[in-house]
Amino acid sequence: MWWNNSSMIFLGGIGGYLVHAISMKVSFKQRTIDNKIRVYDAMITHWVKMRNFVYHRLRVDQNSFGEFDKLYGDSQAFIGEAALISEDSKLVDDINSFNERLYRTDWQSLQLVKANEEMEDIKKVALDIIKRMQGDIKKSTILDFSDFMHILGGIRKVNK
Repeated sequence: MWWNNSSMIFLGGIGGYLVHAISMKVSFKQRTIDNKIRVYDAMITHWVKMRNFVYHRLRVDQNSFGEFDKLYGDSQAFIGEAALISEDSKLVDDINSFNERLYRTDWQSLQLVKANEEMEDIKKVALDIIKRMQGDIKKSTILDFSDFMHILGGIRKVNK
């Protein structure tokens, strides 16, 4: 019989490796999903804070730009994190462009009607970006071919 003890040990080793590697890959994907949710949530929260700041402070108090600048800086830090965790560079670029638009619009010189129109357009863009963020998170839940190739690549050691 070709199923001798050494064959069983070999198959057990391969099976054990695959179970371990797949569980590690799933764990890594879960951490990635958790990080994406944390970063995207923080960015959306900052956008809402910036929007509220525009209406409640920036348009009224000419000296409050420093605080608005701090909100912008914090949101830029989250964009940097998004660049690290998302494989979708177009999404990260669009997030950055959106953030720049929210920050660089001259809110203080716009009449209230124009500011409201601009903010409505910004909200539409934000909702589109948020949908894409959701898609990016969902895409991370799937084990695809490249994940399995990465797992199989661990069987052989590559020296570089």
